[in-house]
Amino acid sequence: MTSRSNMLSVTEVAEMLGVSQSAVYKWVAEGDFPKPYKLGNGDARRATSRWKREDIDYWLEERRDD
Repeated sequence: MTSRSNMLSVTEVAEMLGVSQSAVYKWVAEGDFPKPYKLGNGDARRATSRWKREDIDYWLEERRDD
């Protein structure tokens, strides 16, 4: 099970990567970045997006190998 400390908000992801929040969402929309987990009720507009730290770490490793 993933602990809360391993779940990152878009603000934390953007800061970690040195990009804007909109860049993170753009990459997700383009299929170039891991999709976030949606937390909350079934209403997508009210759901909270979180990324697993290990998904981001894996994405970074893959980019280093290119």
